[in-house]
Amino acid sequence: MSALIRRDPLRSLRLLFLTAMVVVGAVSLLQVQLAHVSRGALAISAAVIGAVFLLRVAEFRLGALVPFLIDILELAAVAVMLSQVRAQDPVVGPIFFILMFRAATGRLRRVLPMIAGYIGVCVAGFATTDIRLPVGLYIGMVIIPSLVYAMRSMLQRMQIEQQRHEDLLADVLTRLPFPVIVTGPDGAVVLANPAAGGLTGPLDGARAELADGTAVDLRRLAPGESGLELRITRADGRVVEALAETVPTMHGTILALLDVTAQRDYEHRLEHAAFHDPLTGLPNRAQLWRQFAEAADDEYAVLLVDLDGFKAVNDTYGHLAGDELLCRVAERLRHVCGPEATVARLGGDEFAALLPHTGAGRATEVATAIRECFGWEVPLSTGPVRVGGSVGCALGGPGFSPDHVLAEADAAMYAEKHARVRN
Repeated sequence: MSALIRRDPLRSLRLLFLTAMVVVGAVSLLQVQLAHVSRGALAISAAVIGAVFLLRVAEFRLGALVPFLIDILELAAVAVMLSQVRAQDPVVGPIFFILMFRAATGRLRRVLPMIAGYIGVCVAGFATTDIRLPVGLYIGMVIIPSLVYAMRSMLQRMQIEQQRHEDLLADVLTRLPFPVIVTGPDGAVVLANPAAGGLTGPLDGARAELADGTAVDLRRLAPGESGLELRITRADGRVVEALAETVPTMHGTILALLDVTAQRDYEHRLEHAAFHDPLTGLPNRAQLWRQFAEAADDEYAVLLVDLDGFKAVNDTYGHLAGDELLCRVAERLRHVCGPEATVARLGGDEFAALLPHTGAGRATEVATAIRECFGWEVPLSTGPVRVGGSVGCALGGPGFSPDHVLAEADAAMYAEKHARVRN
């Protein structure tokens, strides 16, 4: 009911008068019965009150007045009722609410004749009896409907002004260059400007989720949200990222979106560049240190790999071939070490592999597999080449410094390299 009053106060006022008319009409019929009038007078009263009520219901539902001829017939029926009842109380109450409803519904040119008509009916109807209505009642028949009409006119002007503001707001929101969606209290989309359609596509096919993966409904976001980061998957499969602001209004929520897809993509590329080798795409030394922090709670192994014969490939085939060789070696190391390992390029032709949750046995197996992978030819665009690799292994765990573990692996690697040179 409160939502109806906010949405359409004038209709709510008419409904109030219509409801009061039912109550007052029932009380009036009871008063007629208690006045010990004839059954015929009671039947006439019930018929007249019922007919007038049905006419008001028709006006309420249609939103338009009945023809003027019906008003004349109504006045005649009420006059007949007065002549039969010959009592003041059962009649005056319904008349007041009839006039108030008409003042809340009709224009002034229909309200004034109706007021005059009912005053005339009361004067004529009670003239044949000993009943004399107080002058105040006749004055009330003029003033009270007039006040209701004035209230109605004020509400209409307020509604027109509110509609004008809403139309202006809708026009402004439609012209805004950034996406805006306006929803009602039930989540229905009242307005979605062209920029919103361009960002999200059809809302019925769009799926949105928070940064942690929690699914949300764009049409039912809580009012008052600020800086809410959303990942939106459109119906066509395209994924966009947006910052959301929700503003509560009288009739719903305004959702403003800021497309940050390009910005987030740029940030991801910057982060990737900061922690990955630009040539091979492997993690760099900084990313390896990050992974050390995650692996430090359990035992782990570190393998250092240094290529043998890389300089000869560079000198013979050129630096492009050398770069291609590094990329091929990176692919082999990733494959041999497995998906859980972090394979990083430390610089030049030196690589490292961090194996989390790994003891000596598994570390030895991986080191052997790395040595074996260098026994295969490496296909390059200039032709196949062969390179060797020296592998050093060290174990770490809680309390071990990454620098210390890397130094041990480095020493083991150079020991292997020097042993190969001596042989």
